[in-house]
Amino acid sequence: MANYVFTDLKKPGQRALWATWAYAGSQVVFSFVHIYQYVIFNRFLDGTAGIEDLTQSDNVVITTSIVFLVVLVIALIINARFLYLASRNAAAIHYDPDAIRPGWAVGWYIVPIANLWMPFTAMKQTLTRLLPSEPLPSWLGFWWFSWIGMSIFDRLLGRMSPPSELPEYLDYNNLFIVSGFLWLIPAYFFAQLISRLAQAEHNPAEVFA
Repeated sequence: MANYVFTDLKKPGQRALWATWAYAGSQVVFSFVHIYQYVIFNRFLDGTAGIEDLTQSDNVVITTSIVFLVVLVIALIINARFLYLASRNAAAIHYDPDAIRPGWAVGWYIVPIANLWMPFTAMKQTLTRLLPSEPLPSWLGFWWFSWIGMSIFDRLLGRMSPPSELPEYLDYNNLFIVSGFLWLIPAYFFAQLISRLAQAEHNPAEVFA
């Protein structure tokens, strides 16, 4: 039997909540930036904006993209640590040799194909062991479906080549607007999961008695 250290999740959970909402907020900001760019493009088409306006809108998008990537990396690190600690706490309280180990509760997210279901399985195991008296949330499957759906959508969007003609580019731009707002769905449910896991109260003295 492995010896796992128990960690109070309140502070890591608070940081994970802030990171999750910062990421969701950056997605929304990114959507508004693309709305701004959409307006500039339309003004250019009707002759009320010039090349300098297009250049400025491009610079705004580039700057926002850099900030977004920084927020994304920080959020990934903070949330990955929280998921690891939650899984480790679950193993400390109720060790199951057949359960997904704490490291893999995070690691499966980056394994192609397996990341479609293994992280979801790890989350269910963590919830079941940390909160044995509570049923799994009825929306747990919807959270995972929305996460997978948005991940695939963004991956496909990232592989698309921007159209060279401005009218077609407007439709391409609209996809980024929609994506940013839709990310609020998995972000909201993930924040609910963080809150549940962080509030799971256990006495470490009892765990290791």
